[in-house]
Amino acid sequence: MTKKVFKYKLSTRTATILELPTGTQPLHVDMQDGETYLWALVDEKPKESKLITIIVVCTGHEISHLSTIYLNTFLVKGGENVYHAFRVVG
Repeated sequence: MTKKVFKYKLSTRTATILELPTGTQPLHVDMQDGETYLWALVDEKPKESKLITIIVVCTGHEISHLSTIYLNTFLVKGGENVYHAFRVVG
């Protein structure tokens, strides 16, 4: 099994649904060149895939999903916003 780290573009306005190989491990969410990304450890030769949902919310904003797993918090460089990334479960 060969694994690599890949990045996936996320939205900060709505939930992002990604089709990822089964067993993918989300590692980190942050900004790069003004865009928000998820970095994840991925098996290069997946047998199956599944949909995962990632939400990114600004401090003080409502989280509309009942069950989530916290991924991390990151700052927008040059701005006042602090974002928090979660994986929706269930």
